[in-house]
Amino acid sequence: MRIAAHPGLYDPADEAPSLAGSCCNVCGRVAFPPVAIGCDLCGAGEASLEPIELEASGILHSFATVHLHHGDLEVPFTIGEIQLEAGPLIRATMAPDQANLAIGQQVSAIWRVARVDDEVVEVVEPVFVAVKR
Repeated sequence: MRIAAHPGLYDPADEAPSLAGSCCNVCGRVAFPPVAIGCDLCGAGEASLEPIELEASGILHSFATVHLHHGDLEVPFTIGEIQLEAGPLIRATMAPDQANLAIGQQVSAIWRVARVDDEVVEVVEPVFVAVKR
């Protein structure tokens, strides 16, 4: 069994990661994370927002390696800005073994076990890897 490290942003039961987003039925704006109070682009109310599943793949827009961090992640780790194929630009963790990243590369998410809880349940999150061509 797996549970999400960040509940509501993805479904850990899926074989491959996808992201929970929202789409405005008025202007077509796609958002991640999903918005629930109304469209931030056209102002349409929450009734105009539809939950959608976003493919966790896109183009690496930029990236930076973090060497000093006070959170749970072990340093160094790399954060990437990814222009999802569905539209939104997101920030996400890159997989630890991604040494030869390049701006403009196609990337896709895989599951990473962040930790195992006290009941031996895997706590997972998506991390991005370069797509081999």
